[in-house]
Amino acid sequence: MSARTFHVWTIGCQMNQADSESLARRLLAAGYRETDLEHADVAILNTCVVRQASEDKVASKLHELAGWKTPDRTLAVTGCIVAKEGERLRRRFPHLDALIPIGRYDEFVQELAARSDYALGEPLPAVGRTGVSHYVNVVQGCDHNCTFCIVPKVRGREVHKPLEQVLEECRRAVAEGAREVVLLGQNVDDYRDPGGAGGLAALVRAVERVEGLRRVRFMTSHPQDLEDELLEVMAGSDVVAHELQLPVQSGDDRILKRMARGYQVRHYRAIVERARRLMPDLGLATDVIVGFPGETEEAFQNTRRLMEEIEFDVVHLAQYSPRPGTFAGERMPDDVPAEEKRRRLNELLELQRGIAARRMQRWVGRKVEVLVEGTDGLGRSFGRNRQGKRVVVKGARVAPGELVTVLVSEASAGQLGGRLAA
Repeated sequence: MSARTFHVWTIGCQMNQADSESLARRLLAAGYRETDLEHADVAILNTCVVRQASEDKVASKLHELAGWKTPDRTLAVTGCIVAKEGERLRRRFPHLDALIPIGRYDEFVQELAARSDYALGEPLPAVGRTGVSHYVNVVQGCDHNCTFCIVPKVRGREVHKPLEQVLEECRRAVAEGAREVVLLGQNVDDYRDPGGAGGLAALVRAVERVEGLRRVRFMTSHPQDLEDELLEVMAGSDVVAHELQLPVQSGDDRILKRMARGYQVRHYRAIVERARRLMPDLGLATDVIVGFPGETEEAFQNTRRLMEEIEFDVVHLAQYSPRPGTFAGERMPDDVPAEEKRRRLNELLELQRGIAARRMQRWVGRKVEVLVEGTDGLGRSFGRNRQGKRVVVKGARVAPGELVTVLVSEASAGQLGGRLAA
């Protein structure tokens, strides 16, 4: 009998990608082989419910898979939608076989194994699927209560992974070929070792000493919790990336209060000033929501002015959409018209395009350290610098995982390009 096959379909954040990786490794350990969706015996959808558009994509995929499903095939759903929708999914999609709570992957794989001729092997074997970069979840859930966010409801309160367990996972990833690890949490700055070894700064210090690692990143940070000690660790390290994912959400204090973000614009501005003083080349990304309940034109213009002032490298822009189960979705009127939300979104998109182009141009003529990840569709090696910018290496093929110096000769809105420096 040939090995049964599986496919994991993933949308959402990097934590979802890490969860999918964990689930896939367990299926591989149980004797399954990974393949595309069309030829899979087992399909798992790893879902996101942060925005309505994400839920709609999941529903569309489940409708599509009604024709794929047969008695010999298994269709399962995991991710945030399981906690939010639960058994309503089964009633709506009767061809759905299983709901997998986040992190309960061993139970699902064991159930599959019991129904087949394959015995469950080691849960985390060295199967070589890690790649150059490996995600490590260090904090599950969130203890903040932002009024627009459903994460605490669907992922629960914070659970922190022991520092030694994180280190072991990093060492295992390096043994399988990884050269970079990305420490993940909905609010990674909140990390505290359950054994008392310290917070995120202590964890990053420990991880950067793992032999064979060439780069360490972390995300996502929260302005209320980011500590100066962490910035100092970043600035003083040759391994830790000079990159921050620091969502501001709004540039207006009244809207930030309605969002229950726990800080004011002046606090956010001070963090950026400290970070850039320590790391002038810092890569800074943020999230912004337009059209939040109560956002006046003046509040919107405050956000625009903040973007112009700070000049983020990357801004993830979104129109506010009410989420059932959140405070804002149930108790705040969605009072900004859809047409006005689109106008504000498009205005900030246009603004950020110009800012991002200028920020990328400043790299031309400079040497950057690039961790090579692979080759693109044109056969060119590419990777990222310490600030998170994609860099194409021209005129040379470099093995994935190599750390090289590139002299940047050109820049576009999405990437840099150059040749190996002498």
